[in-house]
Amino acid sequence: MTNDRFDLDAVLTTALEAALEAGDYFKSRFATELVVKTKSSIADLVTDVDPYCEQLIRTRIHQSFETHQVLGEESVEPGREASERATRAVAEESALWIVDPLDGTTNYVNAIPLSVVSIAFASRGELLVGVIYDPYREEVFYAQQGNGASLASRADVVEWLGRAADRQSGLPGMKLSVSSVTEMRRAVVSTGMPMRHVDRDVMTQRAMRLILEAKSLRTLGAAALHLAYVAAGRIDMFWEYELNAWDVAAGVLLIREAGGVVKDLHGGQYSLLTRDIVASGRTDTADHIVATLRGE
Repeated sequence: MTNDRFDLDAVLTTALEAALEAGDYFKSRFATELVVKTKSSIADLVTDVDPYCEQLIRTRIHQSFETHQVLGEESVEPGREASERATRAVAEESALWIVDPLDGTTNYVNAIPLSVVSIAFASRGELLVGVIYDPYREEVFYAQQGNGASLASRADVVEWLGRAADRQSGLPGMKLSVSSVTEMRRAVVSTGMPMRHVDRDVMTQRAMRLILEAKSLRTLGAAALHLAYVAAGRIDMFWEYELNAWDVAAGVLLIREAGGVVKDLHGGQYSLLTRDIVASGRTDTADHIVATLRGE
């Protein structure tokens, strides 16, 4: 546990306000004319909306917490090395916000309504608050360390935020719980195929072994949305390579607080520097995925 003390309700309030503002904005620009650029590869896109949404979030955070650090996707140079360097530089900060203003940019560019805002707050590497907002379905997934994970409608969150002086009735929405599925043949699994992995062909073959074991496969094109759905029990298991801290931090806390497990695909524990992850409702299924993908 971190030795720093924070008002996590105040942090959650700011995270929710920022997520709604950014998500509502990019929804308003959905299927309109966008300025689209390529970053590190043809699969790594950015629009004029992404940095604008990140600035909205940064402004909201610094209005409430002037001294807090922010690690945001659009403020980091493209590519793995730059991402790792930027994350390592701030991973042990006492007050760190980890922000993906628009996860699922390729979906967004192609007018597929599968994009979310992901905002996490951590202290010295320990995740304390996470929010993932899907503006198309107006679903808000959120968690506080030690207080469980919840799902609320946008309307309920707005109503809760409006009752600043009277919140004795508790947080909005319903508590989340991960899936109890323990057999691959009964599992709905999800992944983003390892397009950027150095051993792409080998890892794809191993992934196919898992996919063929499972009942069904979903690939949504937004890691944060996959993780939110694991926390909600909608998806049983998820794994993916070459993710950044801002893709997964909020979702990791959601899953933990919903009773699930997130691990490094190399067998270690998750940290902010983890890039290859597996998430599941059960430790044994997570271990099975790790073993299969490692060729064991």
